[in-house]
Amino acid sequence: ELQLRDTLTAGAGLVDEGAARAMLAEAREAVAWLIAQGTRFDERGHAASGQPAGDSGAEKERADPIRELATRYDLTLEAAHSRRRVLHAQGDATGAEIERALVAAARSRPNTTLYEQTLALDLVTERGACVGVDARIGGADGQVVRLLGARGVVLANGGAGRLWLRTSNPAGATADGVALAWRAGAALADLEFCQFHPTILAVPGFEGEPFLVSEAVRGEGAWLRNARGERFMPKYHPDAELAPRDVVARAILSEMLADGSPSAWLDLRRLSAEEVRERFPSITAACKARGLDLATDLIPVAPAAHYYMGGVVTDTWGRTTLPGLYAVGEVSCTGVHGANRLASNSLLEGLVFGRRAARLIAGTASVSGDWPTTPALTGPWVDLARVVMPRSSPDAPIAIDVRAEAQSVMWRFVSLRRDAEGLTAALERLRALAAGGPYDPETANMLLVAQGVTLAALSRDESRGGHYRVDFPQRDTSRDGRHTMLWPTQAPTTTQEASDAIHV
Repeated sequence: ELQLRDTLTAGAGLVDEGAARAMLAEAREAVAWLIAQGTRFDERGHAASGQPAGDSGAEKERADPIRELATRYDLTLEAAHSRRRVLHAQGDATGAEIERALVAAARSRPNTTLYEQTLALDLVTERGACVGVDARIGGADGQVVRLLGARGVVLANGGAGRLWLRTSNPAGATADGVALAWRAGAALADLEFCQFHPTILAVPGFEGEPFLVSEAVRGEGAWLRNARGERFMPKYHPDAELAPRDVVARAILSEMLADGSPSAWLDLRRLSAEEVRERFPSITAACKARGLDLATDLIPVAPAAHYYMGGVVTDTWGRTTLPGLYAVGEVSCTGVHGANRLASNSLLEGLVFGRRAARLIAGTASVSGDWPTTPALTGPWVDLARVVMPRSSPDAPIAIDVRAEAQSVMWRFVSLRRDAEGLTAALERLRALAAGGPYDPETANMLLVAQGVTLAALSRDESRGGHYRVDFPQRDTSRDGRHTMLWPTQAPTTTQEASDAIHV
């Protein structure tokens, strides 16, 4: 109940409470399963039972696997959480540890065939259902093959951070899953909502891959300072550095603009240097590689696109509106995150709903009724008549210049601060770029989804969570619970309520 409350608060009136409850009801079981697969989370020095060794109460506690999760493992605090409840691994390498464990688990299963260096090109549909995927296997010079799925196809393609010039995301986060579902005709929702992480390392002159300074750094007590050395977050929010991410990101941007500075700075100097380096070894190493000491220097940080709340609409079993097609993780839109993701709920969402979809596909779970071909979320439809569908070819060279221009347009007009004039200018430029080509598949996907993001942002004339309109700075409470819906092949031709479309 406490985590549900925190999730609803962070999501700014757009969280689907039913989906959030479904996720949290299976959270402990799912985490225990993840540990059983070999994930090694950081443990406390000893079980915090509060009972003497050998005491019957301690023995009973150790026999309770749910209780053990809260006593065996070290828990940290992240922004907008009211309690320490977040597991971590190797101090600050949680995602990498989960990936290591699950990749190893997948490789250990003899009935699993892995196609590496493979790019999904398009979903295959027959008689209104998804039955497979066309893919290029073996890298840029590989062959295009058709893979058919007897029980279904699952999108787990991650996010869309590479639509923006500044991002914490890896090179593959080019909105491919959303674009695949779009072209196949599945419903999408909330494309305007991208969460910009407040603290990406912003060392002047460094041109390597972006590095995210975990929110746990602020959770452990780091302060944010501006170019004048002032701690500024208390004037923006009562939770100061632990305010929701959208608040912190915009506050940093405001201070940067006011000072004409390329960054703000994280200050950990009031904390124990030894503990800082022990708690955050990966961040310490990344800072050292850039000539900085995390414990004793002011660390330059700036906002960047980080997590995508929008995506392919699913129910609580991972089912999209296209029969046979599932979506899990960041590519999906379950409604759990609303307008602003609560820190670390993303890993939990992917874990819980990924396991749910797997059980349904494997036949170990049963759900009554037919496949849900109408969206689980409701709200006004976006007219997609202005979208230009980019042409693509798997043999086309990577359109580096086109990508760079699209990313610059998105960063300038469709990022932390938006208005109708800038969004309209962005849409026209993206349309013009999309009319070129043919492009490589990832560039084509980026240009398609970027248009969707911009149209969705234009249609939401209010500010809420990760979507901030300078020309509509207030939240419109009449739009609480009303998602921005895009249904590429089946949506009404004029904007109307999704509930109307469902009942027609």
